Amino acid sequence: MLMGLFIAAVIALIIIYKFLPNKKIFPYLCVALLIVFAVSAFIQNRYNNEVLTRAQIEELHNRQNIFSEWYAEYQKDINSLDRNWQRYYGIVETLKTTEIYEYTIYEQLLELEKETIDEQQRIHSLKVPPELDAESSELLASVINKTKIYADAQVKTISLTRKAANPEGFKNLNALNKRINEINIREAPAGLFTATEIAAIRNILGDVE
Repeated sequence: MLMGLFIAAVIALIIIYKFLPNKKIFPYLCVALLIVFAVSAFIQNRYNNEVLTRAQIEELHNRQNIFSEWYAEYQKDINSLDRNWQRYYGIVETLKTTEIYEYTIYEQLLELEKETIDEQQRIHSLKVPPELDAESSELLASVINKTKIYADAQVKTISLTRKAANPEGFKNLNALNKRINEINIREAPAGLFTATEIAAIRNILGDVE
């Protein structure tokens, strides 16, 4: 558009110079047209920058909303993982204090194992939203990978404990508790630490007023 204005101005100057009775005022006309062109160029450039800024802000808002929705669903999965783990340790503590083995304990572990496997499948279905920028996507992929590893370790620990508590192979509570302690030492997941990645994503997306 600016190039078109410039060409039009040059043509106009040629025509004006050809038919202008007093050639002395021609330089003033050139200066006037130059000022008009400069002002037009400034206005057009400012408009383009404003449009670009609005587009960027809109895109950032969109990414923020997408991440917020994803994270809200992710938090539900994390809460499920926490509940399952608390239930598991509740069962383990019961086994440590009980005097007589009860079949209901095995049933509780069996039910818990199924629920943790269901949650594990949900965790493994997590995907990075394609609308996010490359850096945020890489960080979120790290969050998902850490969560998968955590969920896998949780399932393995609970499954091995359930097998150890199977009444068919039960010997005595001391032996069972010793076996469960060994399982927890070797297989229990470490803490799920994703705060650094989540904070970095939020920093990238920022807060747009």
